[in-house]
Amino acid sequence: MRKESAEGAPRRRCAIVESYRRHDEVYLTTVCLLESLGYEVHVFNVWRNRLRNSFVHAPGLAPTFHSYWTGAAVLAAIRRERFDLVVFNTFEGRDVLACAADVLRHTPVLGFMHNGSMVCDLEEYRPFLAEPRCRLMVLAPYVGQRFAHLAPSNTVTPVFFFDREVPRLQPSAGRRRFCVQGYFDPRRRHYDVLLAALRELRAEGRTDFEVTAMGRSFDPRFRTFAREVRTAGLAPYVRYSWKGIGYRRYYRLLNSMDFVLPLISPESHPAYFRSKSTSSIAAAVGFNAVPIAHELLSRHYSLDGAAITYAHDLLPAMRHALDLDAGSLAALRARLAAVKERCLADSSRELETAIAAVSQPPGSAA
Repeated sequence: MRKESAEGAPRRRCAIVESYRRHDEVYLTTVCLLESLGYEVHVFNVWRNRLRNSFVHAPGLAPTFHSYWTGAAVLAAIRRERFDLVVFNTFEGRDVLACAADVLRHTPVLGFMHNGSMVCDLEEYRPFLAEPRCRLMVLAPYVGQRFAHLAPSNTVTPVFFFDREVPRLQPSAGRRRFCVQGYFDPRRRHYDVLLAALRELRAEGRTDFEVTAMGRSFDPRFRTFAREVRTAGLAPYVRYSWKGIGYRRYYRLLNSMDFVLPLISPESHPAYFRSKSTSSIAAAVGFNAVPIAHELLSRHYSLDGAAITYAHDLLPAMRHALDLDAGSLAALRARLAAVKERCLADSSRELETAIAAVSQPPGSAA
């Protein structure tokens, strides 16, 4: 429900700033929530993000865009403007923090931390921790817990991507679709675990699966992975999408999937269980594709029976996904849709709390 400004009062104006060539799918949720709170929202970003257009299936959102060729130009522009609130979508990097310090002289600031360890490890965050008109924001509660001994935080889970129907790929007859979302990066995802599970599924004679690995590139690590797929006889069951595709195609792919595979565990990628969030869970929730995730990751995101989980071995979880009847899969998706609604409601309350905290008059208690 949209909350309007008081009758006759001008709408409050908010700027969302993204000076990097990334994280442009994150601020859709923030725009949605701020508009629902009655703000007139302005998005300052680089042209690369504008052209990729993460808003392609959200025509109900109506921010004003200010796009520039470089991140430096984005930060220079926000310094020239005046708003009631400024939100830094990626609150990292010396130039961004210097800009935030300048903005704080006249305007409250919210800053999204994508890696909570930075707050603990980098001295340049110290001035912001005691600043009452600045509040750190995170994309999952456990990220804020990483620096809770230093500063409070609030959580906005970025699960809003569209407000109209998103197209789908044609169904693959007799196959369930799995997706490894995001850039192909073995440092971020454990592709060897996936390959081992797929080899076993084929050894069992199964042909009822199809995996899309996103982020195809000319990187040697990707070529090694693709070669291993071919050597194992898995090429008919593994598809790829190129790195850097626009959001129209990216959303269509996600909206065509039955399951999302984050491919991380506390042993292989411990940072994603302590100080960094994973975009795979947000994408799964946003597009109603059931996550097949480590049990601890499911608990971190409070998926409440809306995921298929495993502790050590991905293979039984993938078997379970393939063996689900249509009714059981539909029930999982219904629970996942409820998780999305809860995330958006919780995020709205968290955002209101953060805004109230940084908007206190000087000398008032937070």
